[in-house]
Amino acid sequence: MTGLSESAAKRRKQLLRFISTDLLGPIAGKMPKSCIESLEKASFHANISRHILDIVPVTEARIVKHEVAAKLPPFLRTEAVFGKRNLYLLHNATVSPLSGMAWIENRVIEESVGSLRRIMDWGDVLHEPMLPVTELRVPQPVVVCHPASYYHWLLEVLPNVLFAVTTFPDVRIVLPEHSPRYVLDGLATALGPEAARDFIFSSTPVRVDRLVVPQYHAQPEFTDPQVLELLRSAVKAKVAPSQHRLGTPGSRSRIYISRGKSRRRLAGEAELEERLRQAGFSILHCEALSFAEQVRAFHEAEVVVGSHGAGLSNLVWCEPPCRVVEIFPKNYILDCFAWLSFSRGFDYRYVICDTGHKIDQLAMDAVLALVQ
Repeated sequence: MTGLSESAAKRRKQLLRFISTDLLGPIAGKMPKSCIESLEKASFHANISRHILDIVPVTEARIVKHEVAAKLPPFLRTEAVFGKRNLYLLHNATVSPLSGMAWIENRVIEESVGSLRRIMDWGDVLHEPMLPVTELRVPQPVVVCHPASYYHWLLEVLPNVLFAVTTFPDVRIVLPEHSPRYVLDGLATALGPEAARDFIFSSTPVRVDRLVVPQYHAQPEFTDPQVLELLRSAVKAKVAPSQHRLGTPGSRSRIYISRGKSRRRLAGEAELEERLRQAGFSILHCEALSFAEQVRAFHEAEVVVGSHGAGLSNLVWCEPPCRVVEIFPKNYILDCFAWLSFSRGFDYRYVICDTGHKIDQLAMDAVLALVQ
């Protein structure tokens, strides 16, 4: 018989819970009660304030409401509230390069990942404060660029790194030792290839004298237009500068974002691709392109079609007029790309498949009708 006995497993679980409580404080559900919800709100506590060297606002609080001509169902929201976004400069703090989660005195800073919900929903990261910590002795401030999925990295992590670099020009960037290609490629595009000389790679959490903690928000499906402006001015301008003129309407490209290499590909996609190819579309596999190639491809696009997925994050690089057609599987609708389209003034349309994760003939006909 292999594995632990039931009694041994229970004892092991109790021991792990004891260790977690000893290190992180009392546990409520999956979360330590000692988490710091807001550094700004908690800054009056002496044991917190001694770690805070500076609080720098980088975006203003605002309410954004998009005026959209088309009549939309309620699941496509056109109004959102964005709180003020801060950068925190902390003394003697620890951060994980894998998730960006930061803590001081074993108290997790929620704003370093967005919220308790995001900590619980997005993988098991509660063990990170219990991992061995590397003392990183560098005179410059440090910010982590953690490898989130492409959507969250492009629209959350990269902008926060850019805010940090703009505010603290000598900041060093810490990354995991095995970072995805799009992270390294994107940083090289945004900061220049010479910036890689100042990268610090680590497989463990690092404790630093000065840590820059960007503030992540709890609702990542809404992208602040101020963030979109930053990406376009600080990144896109280097790849597709303003003097790079677009063609006349009708001469620009029509692209379909293929998920042919994804495990989450919708059944029937190959037939849809062939029908779109006959209608003059180029089939794009974003994972096969460099970061700069994706920027240029979407910059030239006049029509973008794709099923809900990370490739649609590249709508940030498109220019109006642009029509976007998003394909949703049945019972899974998230309006993050609709919001992105509204923010950029695009003509947004959608098709919902009636047969689960399959693009049936009715859905294909609807897509083709929207792009004629």
